[in-house]
Amino acid sequence: MKIPPRVCSFLWRLAHQCLPTRVNLTTRGISCDDTCVMCESLAESHMHLFFVCTKAMDCWDRINLGNHIRELLHRANDFTTMLFDFLDRLPSYQQHAAAMLLWSLWKSRNIKLWDSLDTTTASTVSRAKDTLHEWRCMQRARPQPQNQDHIISWKKPPEGVLKCNIDAATFSHNTVTGFGMCFRNFRGQLLMGKSALLQSFGSVLEAEAVAMLDALHTAITAGYHDVMFETDNKILVDAINSSFVYLNEFGNIVSQCRDLLFSNSDFVVSYVRRQANRVAHNIARASYSQSSPHIFYNVPLTLHSLIMNEMH
Repeated sequence: MKIPPRVCSFLWRLAHQCLPTRVNLTTRGISCDDTCVMCESLAESHMHLFFVCTKAMDCWDRINLGNHIRELLHRANDFTTMLFDFLDRLPSYQQHAAAMLLWSLWKSRNIKLWDSLDTTTASTVSRAKDTLHEWRCMQRARPQPQNQDHIISWKKPPEGVLKCNIDAATFSHNTVTGFGMCFRNFRGQLLMGKSALLQSFGSVLEAEAVAMLDALHTAITAGYHDVMFETDNKILVDAINSSFVYLNEFGNIVSQCRDLLFSNSDFVVSYVRRQANRVAHNIARASYSQSSPHIFYNVPLTLHSLIMNEMH
């Protein structure tokens, strides 16, 4: 499905019913009111929020898919089956519209939950259409280089989205490990960077996992939303995005990362090639010269040319 990557990630979490709906939160032992944020009447399950809630149905009716959903609801046994049946029966152009509206419904729900602002039906539908249109325009405008080596470079996130790159580095015969991270906006401008040393850590993989966990905590503390987290460690990314249980220290760290992602549904973790992660790599290497964690908001001289090149 040719839709923005963040919407693909959202759909994966939606299909696995991993979103922090109020019913999901109470199921996990978190004490909270389970009433739907949008309609404030029935319990907020995945099925209710996206396919039953009157607010959602108003949106589906607006794109002429409401009756299709009502028909499927009569024989739906569970949410995941309902979701796949719904999308499978649509032509590709309507699949894209439906996927974007599902994402926009969740966005409207979170805006009401966190900002106490109601989003109109028209605005929810318009956001879905406009976001897809803008993304497609960006794809068409992006040049297609002849040499594949040229495409391996850092990419700016979409407008309204932040990107955090993370990396770890090993020093002194593997006895000391450091990590680095940097948050940048859609223009490529640095918002914040951080580096720290980890003394006597078990493995580079565990260090990468700790760096990711620290980055998630840092983003939450800073009040950041809609963040794409990138690392060049594919094993870590696959572990975080799977449901496999690792019975070791690495698994414990991964579990903490999953919990934070569950509670912050606009956070996405993805893999990126090493060539596109050079800023974070250089920050991680610089951690060796610092005795304590270092946070900075201005571009260091050693990174100035690299970041400036990636901004253009």
